Amino acid sequence: MIIDYGSRTVGVKIVFFGPAMSGKTTSIRWLFSKFECADCLTSIENTAGRTMFCDFGTIPFLLGNNWTLSAHIWSATGQDFYRSTREVVLVGADGVIFVADSQEHLLKENLASWNELMTMMAGEERPLPVVVCLNKQDLLGAVSEDAIRSYLRLPSSVPVFRSIAKEGFNIVEAFSLLFQDAIRTSILAPSLL
Repeated sequence: MIIDYGSRTVGVKIVFFGPAMSGKTTSIRWLFSKFECADCLTSIENTAGRTMFCDFGTIPFLLGNNWTLSAHIWSATGQDFYRSTREVVLVGADGVIFVADSQEHLLKENLASWNELMTMMAGEERPLPVVVCLNKQDLLGAVSEDAIRSYLRLPSSVPVFRSIAKEGFNIVEAFSLLFQDAIRTSILAPSLL
């Protein structure tokens, strides 16, 4: 969390993380569109239109007393070729939305990405709040919440949202919960007291 008294803003960094093609960019684009901030989103893509480094942008929310609470949204590319960039994007995060792909044949990719995230987060001074979006629930044969919890060995404390990014189903709900948890966790961090 960054507090800027000069501009009266509080910034919270949220990172979307997950395997390639799981729906991170689609989720973020839908979120920015929902909050009428589509012009505030930047994507660094390759020539095939896939995220090369990251998507990033800010969604501002007005608070009382002329303060602004800003959600700084980032995505970490899922492509293995750009693996080294993921750790850079995660630096300074206040919370993570892990976007898992509901297709059963991609469970191993979900697990590899989840394990990578957990390894990166192990060095954090404070625990980062995490929620999981089990995306593409509209597909035939999509895995269940119980299946993804078991396969990734998710603690019961990690919320799972069955989502459909292209329709925005449960995207705002997952973001809202994580955003609130990120603010609460950042405020209670010993370094800020």
